[in-house]
Amino acid sequence: MPAKQNDIDLEPLLNAQQNHLASLISESSSTDAKALGIAAVNVAILIFIAQADLHFSSWGMHAALLVPYIISLVGNLLAILPYSYIGAGVNLESSPEYLAMDHETLVEQLITNTEVAISHNNQLNRRRWQYCAISLIFSTVGTAILFVIL
Repeated sequence: MPAKQNDIDLEPLLNAQQNHLASLISESSSTDAKALGIAAVNVAILIFIAQADLHFSSWGMHAALLVPYIISLVGNLLAILPYSYIGAGVNLESSPEYLAMDHETLVEQLITNTEVAISHNNQLNRRRWQYCAISLIFSTVGTAILFVIL
């Protein structure tokens, strides 16, 4: 006979999910660091290009050299913008019903809240990683073009 849900201690599941949520939020700091590192390289290369005083016969060569870095910097900016990460916490002023819940119901509701937060924060991290990847790709393309030109 299967165990009833009331017979199962759900707190370890809640703890594990909250740890997962915390790791997703800390991953956001890692993404910021990577995006800022790529941005620093882009700025350094753009300063090098400006100081190299390269003379081209057409504006197309200037554009081919600068546009990948500009797109990369836009990707960096999108990656480091402040995003609204959510937690599993509850505002008791707006949701006082949590205080009236029995222990099992409260734990089940907190598990649900944590699952929603994990899903939301996972989507944010995925989007930010995509911006970082785009930034890195365009920075690499720009560097390849720079090497070809030089």
